[in-house]
Amino acid sequence: MTFWHQRWDDNQTGWHRDVVNDLLIKHWPSLNLEQGTNVLVPLCGKSIDMHWLVQQGHSVTGIELVETAVEAFFNEAKKTPTIESLGEIKRYKEGKTTLLQGDVLAIQPSMVSSDAWYDRAALVALPSAMRPAYVDQIRALCQPGSTGLMITFSYPQNEMQGPPFSLPDEEVLRLFEPEFEVELLERIALEDEKQRGLTSVHSAVYKLTRT
Repeated sequence: MTFWHQRWDDNQTGWHRDVVNDLLIKHWPSLNLEQGTNVLVPLCGKSIDMHWLVQQGHSVTGIELVETAVEAFFNEAKKTPTIESLGEIKRYKEGKTTLLQGDVLAIQPSMVSSDAWYDRAALVALPSAMRPAYVDQIRALCQPGSTGLMITFSYPQNEMQGPPFSLPDEEVLRLFEPEFEVELLERIALEDEKQRGLTSVHSAVYKLTRT
């Protein structure tokens, strides 16, 4: 986890985007969520996608390890959150947005109860050995019947050292089934990413429903 602190300290945050993710905008309506749904955004960084989700009428609970990222999210939005200590976790809250700062695996279900979640770059940030525990945690933090939108990144893993790590279809199925229903919504080739020296790069969008 020191890796992520160092990246934020050095301002090496190439994964951050200054515009809302177009795949989120395109596919979020497929979840058919009601106004006021609490959306969990694990490993959220300072993503402006969370502002967009609030604009859709949702409340958002993000989880982020690095305090610098949490503070940057509110500072850049010119908002001042209230801060509360929950043991090793800090809770930042402003309006409909709550960020829990700490290890995602240390978050207790009593701290958040979500009916939906959004994962743009969380699972692909983790090496394979850490992924089962992450998926178990998502299941623990989300209600039965809740739905999620997950955007993945896949490429020949031997061609690049992550993160982001490759997450192929077969691993998605192995990680989530049968506790989740898995539906592939779209797959696109990322030609621009080939400049990294990769022979093939794809992004996939999944709808996941907790059973």
